[in-house]
Amino acid sequence: MIKYAIEKHASGFPSKVLARDGGAHILNLQLKEDTDNTWFIGKGAFVELDLYEEAAPTSFTGTVLGKAANGNYYVEVVSATNAFFVYQVPMIEEEYNNEFKKEGNFYNVGKVDSQGKAAGDVVRSYELKPMDIIEVSAKGFKTVPSADGVTVTLQAIPGKTYAKQLGE
Repeated sequence: MIKYAIEKHASGFPSKVLARDGGAHILNLQLKEDTDNTWFIGKGAFVELDLYEEAAPTSFTGTVLGKAANGNYYVEVVSATNAFFVYQVPMIEEEYNNEFKKEGNFYNVGKVDSQGKAAGDVVRSYELKPMDIIEVSAKGFKTVPSADGVTVTLQAIPGKTYAKQLGE
């Protein structure tokens, strides 16, 4: 018998965001710590051309609109300041069995070099504007929304300095 356990992570999608249509920025942010998709990070120090270090996000307020067909929650942005939505397309090996292919197994690796500079994965991060809608799985919330219409804000994640997740 073989037993294995796969750590589950947050997943989601930038469903309706202005940044995809050129109305806001999509930045490449280099991670200092492991970060799940759908978590929020801020734009830190400039590295080069289109690359910045990760920083802590400033503020985010959203409203839970309901659930998508896939079980994720739709969250509409009310306001966001230096809060970039992390969504890096998962690169999952096609030869794995179905359990290994789930997006919830995927996360982005963070690392710091010997001088304290970010040296982890570079992730695509979406600048959010009011009325944008993002999808967030239950794992993307510190506290899962109790009902549609509730307000969610950034919440600290134990063991994380920069990344934040949503909660009531």
